[in-house]
Order: sequence, then structure tokens, then C-alpha cells
Amino acid sequence: MTRGKFRSKPWQQLLEEAKYLVESGVKELNLIAEDTNQYGQDRRDGKGLAQLMHELGKLEGLQWMRILYAYPSYFTDDLIDEIATNPKVCKYVDIPLQHISNMTLLSMNRPPQEHTVKLLQKLRQRIPGLVLRTTFISGFPGETNDSHQELVQFCRDFPFQRMGAFTYSEEDGTPAAEYPDQVPQDVREARRDELVSLQQHVGEDFAESLVGRQVLILVDSITEEGEFVGRTEWDAPDVDPMVFLSESEDNSSEPLAIGQMRLCHVDGTLLFDIEAHPID
Repeated sequence: MTRGKFRSKPWQQLLEEAKYLVESGVKELNLIAEDTNQYGQDRRDGKGLAQLMHELGKLEGLQWMRILYAYPSYFTDDLIDEIATNPKVCKYVDIPLQHISNMTLLSMNRPPQEHTVKLLQKLRQRIPGLVLRTTFISGFPGETNDSHQELVQFCRDFPFQRMGAFTYSEEDGTPAAEYPDQVPQDVREARRDELVSLQQHVGEDFAESLVGRQVLILVDSITEEGEFVGRTEWDAPDVDPMVFLSESEDNSSEPLAIGQMRLCHVDGTLLFDIEAHPID
């Protein structure tokens, strides 16, 4: 459990750490905190997340940086512009919404639905090619069936290319654990499963939309069978789909190796994952 006020990591320390990682061969930096887009607000020196990404973008050798765990409360226009215009920032934002029903959001101490919907619309309008990832919690205390169905309809009307759904779990010492109207475990799981089932179709459709396209792939690993695995800029490590890579049939391209950034042709899908081969 997180306790106390947010404290931003010192500016110069972050830049030096990033420089060291890139000089050692790292091609992607993931920016993550308990609430990433609050970075710098405790210092009030004008050096926030947007300014940090701008500085990181100057590092030679850095290919990608991505924002994870950015709550909807603190998105500034400067931050949106930096995501949209900085070529090294992945057009991918992880924004854990938790829910969309106003009554449930109020219980969670989250921004109201109107704020969230306006922000999501602004992000998609101002950041071309943006992929959004979010997470929702099913069965939070007091969540009614109407609240859940409101969330389901929202996911249909505003589909997220990447989405995770989890059941609410009581944590000792948290206010929610003492709330009345705790939702039965089997209901929590059924509501989560409905969201997951809906998301499966969205994820499959997005994967199919990539077939035939040329995309940059970061080669991450190799399986026991010798197959290379990578990610697009729209896939965060460990939580999103993967790209299964094969060598070019005519052997005209450089052999694949872990750590490469390769331009690839997307050949097909494996549910949410895709298959591709290098063309550079």
C-alpha cells in the first residue's frame, strides 16, 4: 500500500540514470510511478512530465519511451502536445480508469465521468494513431448491476485497444474494505468475465487491422524453440500482446537479434498477437 505524499525523483538523477541506460544499449524507457503524470508537481519548478520527456528525447540512441500508469486527473495540454509531437514517445498511453459510473467513481475517489470522457476524446483527437490501455475493477463495494452495465456499454462505445479487467479485492486498512454493500465474489467474477469477453473481440480486431502494414518492432527475446519475439510501440512489456518474428524467406535482411529495432511486415495474427518478418 502506498502511504504519504507523492515525491518526485530528482530531475538530474533521472536524466543521468536514463543517459546511463541508453549508453549501455537500452532502446526503450518506460516512465512509471504511482501516478506518473503528477511528476514534478510537488516541486513547482516547471519541470513536469512533459518537460522530462522533451529532455529524454534528446538522448542519442533512445528509440522509444512510453507512459504507464497515468491517471486522468493531471493531463495538461503541454503533456498531450509532447506525446503527440515527440517522435520518440510511443503513441500509447496507459490510463487506469477503474470505472465509468459516476456513483462508483465517487466511491473510488476518482474524477467524474464527464471529465474522463472529455479527456479521452481530447487524447484521441490530438494524438494521431494513439493506442489507449486501461484497467477496470469489477465488483467494487456498492457497484450495482446498472453501474456495471453502464461500464460495459461504455467499453462498446469507446473501445480500448488494450484493456485489463480485475475483480475488486479487499485490502486490510483501506476504507473500501469497510464499505457496506460488498459485492459477492461470484458476481465480481461474472462481471469481470463479461468485460474480458468483450475485450477479446476488440483486441482481435486491432491485431487484424495491423495485417499488411509495415511497423517498427523491438526484438525482445527468443523462445526455447528459437523463435524471436518482439513488440510494437503499442505493446508495453509483460502486459500486452507480442509479435512473433520469422526471418525473411529470401535471406535478404540482416539476421534477427535481441535488442534490434526492425521494420517489419505484419503477415497475420494469433488472436491478439501478430506474426511478422523483417523487411529492412
